[in-house]
Amino acid sequence: MKPEDVEMMGDQVSEEELMPEDKAFDDGTNYRTVIKEKFYITWDKSCYFGQSAILNHGITHRDQKLLARVFEDVETCRYTQTVILQGAAGVGKTTLLRKAILEWADGNICQQYTYVFYLSGKEVSQSKEKSFAELISKDLPSSEGHIKQILSEPRNILFMIDSFDELDFSFEEPEFALCTDWTQKHPVSFLISSLLRKVMLPESFLVVTTRSTAWKRLVPLLHNPRCVKLSGLSKNARMDYIYCLLKDKTWAMDAIYSIRKNERLFNMCHVYQVCQVVCTCLKEQEEKGGNVAETCQTTTALFTSYICSLFSQVDESCTLPNETLLRSLCQAAAEGIWTMKYILYKKNLRKHELTRDDISVFLNVNVLQEDTEYKNCYAFTHLHVQEFFAALFYLLRENPKNYPIKPFEDLNRLLDSNSFQDPHLEQMKCFLFGLLNKDRVRQLEETFNFTISMNIKGELLMCLEALEKNEFSPSQLILPDLLHCLYETQDRGFITQALSYFPKIAVKVEEETQLLVYSFCLQHCYSLKTIKLTTVAELKNRLDLNPIAETCQEEAVVQTIKYWQDLFSVLHKNEYLREMDLNESRLNKSLMKILNEELCHPRCKLQKLLLGSVCFLDSCHDFSFVGKCLTLTHLDLKDAILEDNGLKSLCSALESKQCKLLVLRLESCDLSVTHCLKLSEALYRNRSLVFLNLSTNNLTDVGGKLLCKIIENPNCHLERLSLANCGLTKAVCEVLSLALSKNKSLTHLCLADNFLEDKGIEILSYALRSPHCTLQSLVLRCCYFSQVGGEFLSTALLDNKSLIHLDLGSNSLQDSGLRFLCHVLQQSTCTLQELELMGCVLTSEGCLDLASVLVKNSHLWNLDLGNNNLMDDGLHILCEALKTPNCRIKKLGLENCGFSPGCCEDLSSLFYNSQNLLQINLMRNALGCDTIRNLCRVLRLPTCKLEFLALNKKEICNKELKKFLNDVKTRNSRLKIRPCYYKTESEGWWQYF
Repeated sequence: MKPEDVEMMGDQVSEEELMPEDKAFDDGTNYRTVIKEKFYITWDKSCYFGQSAILNHGITHRDQKLLARVFEDVETCRYTQTVILQGAAGVGKTTLLRKAILEWADGNICQQYTYVFYLSGKEVSQSKEKSFAELISKDLPSSEGHIKQILSEPRNILFMIDSFDELDFSFEEPEFALCTDWTQKHPVSFLISSLLRKVMLPESFLVVTTRSTAWKRLVPLLHNPRCVKLSGLSKNARMDYIYCLLKDKTWAMDAIYSIRKNERLFNMCHVYQVCQVVCTCLKEQEEKGGNVAETCQTTTALFTSYICSLFSQVDESCTLPNETLLRSLCQAAAEGIWTMKYILYKKNLRKHELTRDDISVFLNVNVLQEDTEYKNCYAFTHLHVQEFFAALFYLLRENPKNYPIKPFEDLNRLLDSNSFQDPHLEQMKCFLFGLLNKDRVRQLEETFNFTISMNIKGELLMCLEALEKNEFSPSQLILPDLLHCLYETQDRGFITQALSYFPKIAVKVEEETQLLVYSFCLQHCYSLKTIKLTTVAELKNRLDLNPIAETCQEEAVVQTIKYWQDLFSVLHKNEYLREMDLNESRLNKSLMKILNEELCHPRCKLQKLLLGSVCFLDSCHDFSFVGKCLTLTHLDLKDAILEDNGLKSLCSALESKQCKLLVLRLESCDLSVTHCLKLSEALYRNRSLVFLNLSTNNLTDVGGKLLCKIIENPNCHLERLSLANCGLTKAVCEVLSLALSKNKSLTHLCLADNFLEDKGIEILSYALRSPHCTLQSLVLRCCYFSQVGGEFLSTALLDNKSLIHLDLGSNSLQDSGLRFLCHVLQQSTCTLQELELMGCVLTSEGCLDLASVLVKNSHLWNLDLGNNNLMDDGLHILCEALKTPNCRIKKLGLENCGFSPGCCEDLSSLFYNSQNLLQINLMRNALGCDTIRNLCRVLRLPTCKLEFLALNKKEICNKELKKFLNDVKTRNSRLKIRPCYYKTESEGWWQYF
């Protein structure tokens, strides 16, 4: 049985060891002797939970090679002077450092350092004002000259700071206030901060150990640290060790299976000590005839049993803690978890009104332990024990309305935390929810002999409701954490109440434990309107158990199917669920079968189903639900590889008389001409579809002509069709033009990114001139035509009475082509309302023609001129027109138009005088900070009608501009300033779903 040594962040430890360099040790030889005597004595005193010294030696010996090259970054082939060794509580960080200094003293490793100094977080925290020389010289000869000689060569010194998380310092000192003189006396916090920040002895080498929960607090203090994670026992080693501890082999595998099913509990077991806690608890449950599987169901259930068993062993000479005493301990635990300080020093005890006699109650039952080396230092026997008591605090605390709330008492802050940004709060939060379970509370009440109020349930529900109403509602970080917490409760009623506040949920199911948790919670959710599930059929972290447990494996497979069924049952259990997003999922036959069954359930009311970028494993395409689900109107299969059988299944469903599908997206589905033939046949028989997007499929002119035949069909109900980037050329335009002249339903057509050229545009213009043409929106972006094609379109617009949106972007229209268009736009008969001319090679010269349109056209309200070299002169011309009362423009796009700070006056005047302009895009223009600052003076005025302004992210995030932008936000709350600009549905209709 070998533990997994280390998991390095992007690094691997080489098998080679560094060759020790020859050093002149001087008096260092005596120092090494002192170190060996000191740490071998310490070794025998620091064994917790009956853990033997032999085990400790074994844990550390495996890391000798790591320590030999710890400062070498293998990935960059560079050496660093600072290393962080991080890992969970109890994983062996302190043991590793103490073994390292002993190996150094024995001459085995790290011989490039003449001196290695070990600084314990607990010991340092209790030190008072002193010099740095005094701080490190406890084990050195007393000669001042000797200290001076040592510190004069910092490159030969290695400092080991053990347990950063136990340092009782805030580290808020500004860098300029830190000290460089190791002879001057300072508060010890200043000395340690100076060492960490490389102000003191910057050439020395430094290793710092810390718990993973405090890692983020440490990193900002260090210069370019290398991070090494100690990951403890591997999965197989955990199972071997647990099997070894559970001496009764007849039920050991069943117990391991139960632990393995709870991924959170199993992850805790990467530490020997937690393995021992878990096995001790399970053996006791087995002896009592208890339910081992139920105890392992949640971490709270197991730790409640463990804590209660500790207090049940109290003899008559000891007393149980009363409610007040227990509350004080729990309060100290909670504050420690929040502040990431895990040692109870004397001042902490006083703060929480805990006396030595009070502490003895918890020392006697192994809840607390007194440090064997340093006086007046106490700690919980394990971090998870502290987290449990911290969670219990929220149930025991007195009415918070009677006194000012402290930061660590704020439930809103706790619920708003997430495992990525606040990992130190994660397990405490899980325990808190787990303690809402009535069985857990009953266990605690029977143990401590007093009643525990459950008012916390109502408080948590109020906090969850407030969390959902927050402007920055639950992110994808918070929701998975919340579901894990709700699972801990095992309280179906509470889960239903809690999730009733969240009509939209997004989760990703990649691991078996996620499936277990999410399926349990969501099957009791009845208020969903929208759900996003990214599901993976081949789950990671499956129960990789020993082959002798074949029954466990079989049970796991059956149970997994049941979990999936429970998860997808949301489709018929939520009467208001209208949209399900399965984008980027990996589905197999079992999942497709479950999905079909749920969509065909009589109580399923789903309308929109997104299957974009879905991978259908083993060609498991089955779209029969399209022809059976009477409420399904929208299906998105963008970027999904359908293959022949997938398209066959879809076409069969489309031909069904029961098919109610209105919207179908088949963008980038690798469709060919052959597929287009099958689809055309299905469309011919379909009577429901009104929106079809076939963009980015290589249909070619042959496929395009097949679709044109469908459009010609008088029974065709299609209203919107997108054929962007389908390999079409001018050869298809004649058939398409004829179809448009005959069709009476098609109102929106997108032909973007097709090689139509001027000739193709000329042919299409004939259809636009037809009185029978019903097109309202035509997208011809990037169709490779010039001002000649623009002239054909302009002429057609004179006769067209239906078109209201026209996109000519990314074509070489130029100022000459714009002139023809503007002439038409000035006519009273022109009904165009939205015009997109992005990237049409326009200059300031064309702005004169545009200005006339802005003044005379009463229909045009949306104009996009982005990616044209208009310059400040062009903007000046446009602004003069935009300020006139007759101008009806509400939305204006001017992104990347070559504007400079010189346009400030024109923009200020526009924002001040325009009565109609509501949205403007000025991104990717070099306006500069001074221009933005001056614009803010106008934007904050009540006379400014603007509602949306898009600027560069760099300008919005500029520290100097922050206060001006915040002032605008305060004074003109209607205006939104963002570093992005979104198209409306009328502009990008083919992309909306």
